[in-house]
Amino acid sequence: MTPERWRQVEELVHSSLERAPGEWRSFLDEACDGDTRLCAEVESLLEQCEAAQDFIERPAFAFAADALADEEGESLEGQRIGSYKVVREIGRGGMGTVYLGQRDDDAYQREVAIKLIKRGMDTDFVLRRFLQERQILASLDHPNIARLLDGGTTDDGLPFFVMEYVEGVSINDYADAHKLSTLQRLQLFRTVCAAVTYAHQNLVIHRDLKPSNILVTADGTPKLLDFGIAKLLRADEDASGTATETIAQRAMTPEYASPEQVRGERVTTASDVYSLGVVLYELLSGHRPYRLTNRRPDEIARIISEEQPERPSVALLRTEEATNADGAERVATTTPERISETRDESAPERLRRRLAGDLDTIVLMALRKEPQRRYQSAAQLAEDIRRHIEGLPVIARKDTFNYRVTKFVRRNRLGVAAAAVVLLMVIGGIVAIAWQAKRATDQARIAAQERDRAERRFADVRRLSNAFLFEIAPKIERLEGSTEAREALVTRALEYLDSLARESGDDPQLQSELAAAYEKVGDLQGAPRRANLGDFSGAIASYEKARDVRRRLLEKNPEDFEQRHRLAAVLAALAYTRWWMSDVSGSLADSAQALEIYEPLVAERPASSELRVVAAEALLDLATTHYYNEQLDEAHPLVLKALASLEALTRDETANVEAGRLLSRGYTLQGSILFWNTQEKEADVEMTKAIALSESLAAGHPHDSVLKQSLLANYLQASQIYQQSDPARSITILQKALKVAEESVAADAANTQARQNLAKTYSMLGLIALHMDKPGVAATHLAKSAAEFEELERVQPKNRTYKHDIARVVTYLGNAKYLQHDFEGALAGYRKAVALYEDDFRADPKNMQPFRKLANVHTYIADALRDSAKTATGDERRSRLRAAKESHQRAADIYLTLQAQNALTKLDRQYLEAVQAALRQYEQ
Repeated sequence: MTPERWRQVEELVHSSLERAPGEWRSFLDEACDGDTRLCAEVESLLEQCEAAQDFIERPAFAFAADALADEEGESLEGQRIGSYKVVREIGRGGMGTVYLGQRDDDAYQREVAIKLIKRGMDTDFVLRRFLQERQILASLDHPNIARLLDGGTTDDGLPFFVMEYVEGVSINDYADAHKLSTLQRLQLFRTVCAAVTYAHQNLVIHRDLKPSNILVTADGTPKLLDFGIAKLLRADEDASGTATETIAQRAMTPEYASPEQVRGERVTTASDVYSLGVVLYELLSGHRPYRLTNRRPDEIARIISEEQPERPSVALLRTEEATNADGAERVATTTPERISETRDESAPERLRRRLAGDLDTIVLMALRKEPQRRYQSAAQLAEDIRRHIEGLPVIARKDTFNYRVTKFVRRNRLGVAAAAVVLLMVIGGIVAIAWQAKRATDQARIAAQERDRAERRFADVRRLSNAFLFEIAPKIERLEGSTEAREALVTRALEYLDSLARESGDDPQLQSELAAAYEKVGDLQGAPRRANLGDFSGAIASYEKARDVRRRLLEKNPEDFEQRHRLAAVLAALAYTRWWMSDVSGSLADSAQALEIYEPLVAERPASSELRVVAAEALLDLATTHYYNEQLDEAHPLVLKALASLEALTRDETANVEAGRLLSRGYTLQGSILFWNTQEKEADVEMTKAIALSESLAAGHPHDSVLKQSLLANYLQASQIYQQSDPARSITILQKALKVAEESVAADAANTQARQNLAKTYSMLGLIALHMDKPGVAATHLAKSAAEFEELERVQPKNRTYKHDIARVVTYLGNAKYLQHDFEGALAGYRKAVALYEDDFRADPKNMQPFRKLANVHTYIADALRDSAKTATGDERRSRLRAAKESHQRAADIYLTLQAQNALTKLDRQYLEAVQAALRQYEQ
């Protein structure tokens, strides 16, 4: 069909739609003047319009474009558009078709949405609208608006643009599926209003706001889509735009269009406010404000311009068939009972009462016929919703005295009730005042005596609790064999502290003591670098209570040096404990906040050795998190900065044990980083210094469990460095580590930290035996390690680190079985590791470590299956080879996902190349 022929068809379709359907035939007979083919084409399009029941939402030229596309039968799947490969079609509209695409070069990988203008639609008007949509998207950069990523022209001259691919569902479907309460729906809607406000601030009117253009992703983030008929104010106000503007307005969706839109009048930001009102009406009541009985333009314009919608609380009780904007059935029957099932409000009447009043008024103000009487912006609508949520008067309601009083009472129920009680007491007191005078004097004297006695007792209990936590606890926390005593202390302390927290009021001294007590209890529960009870989740909860108290105190006095210091300390403790629990993102965030506080504190008091020590420790904690996340470039400068500070401090204060302990830790971390950067000689120097220093400290303080823990950690880290280059030296170091670990467990069998160290030592001994090709010895050590870790997990199931440790150990055990040609035993270990790593990754999808480990284990599974196939025959051999290929493919998929997220390390890249080479062998 030629463009001239298409324009003729388009004009006849639009002319027909301005008439009643019964007049179409006679009109076409006269207009087509005997051209039967032309008449048949127009009639076919009119039938599609009538059947779809949405000619305004999807105008005639959209149906014609679909017909042309179908007529050509052209599929773009697999073809390349710009730097992207087309995967499949995911939608089409009046101007273009939207495809799911993937980046098709080596820069990075991601899924995108590609919008391409349709063939036959490249008229001046359509090209102008298409390019304008691209310009509009380019001007918008908001987290709740789908972003423009790229654009260009195809080889045959068709313009396209590439957008962020949003995988989600409409806002209504999301709210219903997740059973969002009315409050949650309002909060979600306010986020949408913020996106619309941003568009308006950038002079863009959307003009087609509806649920299907507001998608919500799996994590609850709403995204605004489809600016295909949006109006760019500074570009659309020219004289030449009048005709095209009229055509563009026909692409609206009538159920969500404002009165001025359906009448073809000038559209402003108030039109988007109206559409938001319709979306909110449906989101709250489950119904639309108008029931459109047919699709005639004049009837639609009459209903939307003249009929007043019911209040949402009334519409809620309506029973009807509910359809979406495309005419497809959304739910079988919309009833009050069904709507209430999708909320936390369990009964229709309860939900109706929730909507009646402010929410009815807010929605109806957004839906006012006259643009000037609506909310003047989406921000104003969102602000009124906020005021309603917080119990404040809304601007949509008439500001009467009774209304404001009602709002005040609802916001302050307890205060008003208390005031009423006081008032009654005053009245009663006036009646009996003479009789009570003498008695009141006596009671006041007695009450004062009782108050003084209670305050003295409270002070005594306060001093006693502080003595337990800050005098007795520090003396026993480093003492071996004290686990049961510390456990009893923690239990009683928490009971007391939680009770005290409820009664602390506004006493800043008491609140500061309370925070310090929570910090000390957190240390006893699960500070990883101290002897602890292994209750890491409990430790995090106690640290968070302390953090919150410190922050409240700083809000009142932001310059308080001591509170700033203590807040930084508790953030550092949180960071290290979160890292120990494999919460990498949480650890990084807390560490960064701690350092932001420490740095100005040290600058204010450079002579404070205590501040310099804790600031250096925060640096090492952050560096450790980066190191174990394989971010060596981020970790190294932090270590160097900490070492410079600690070396200077230990030169000045040779007896500073804590500075020495941290310095040995810093040398160990420095050596590890240098080793992975292939600087083995330099790494050996650092490790030697670390071990010598930590051995000297432990020897000088033989009963200090913290120094023993530090020494053991250095031993284990050093053994990893030498396990390949000097296995004999590695074994010597591990034998020293084993002696320390066994002594610690013997001294305090209830100390979970000591038992975890013992399990790690067995694991390291097994690993070094593997490197020395002694699988039998390795299997013995690894079985002991697995048993210890499994017992620890049984006792403390909430500690995710044990699950990760077990997965690592059973992987090594699988390797030992593999070297013994026990392929079934190896596969059993590998498969157990896969299940554990998958659980670990699901618990924290932001932590790439278990995800990365999964790839390694899948390659081990593939190797075991492939080697076991050598002795199999027939179907069994083919089955094992097929399974091996699938495991190699799973490993490759994981590495490719890491590559797409820019999280592929150098070592990962080598593994990926090896896996891809293995996959190619299957094809030979």
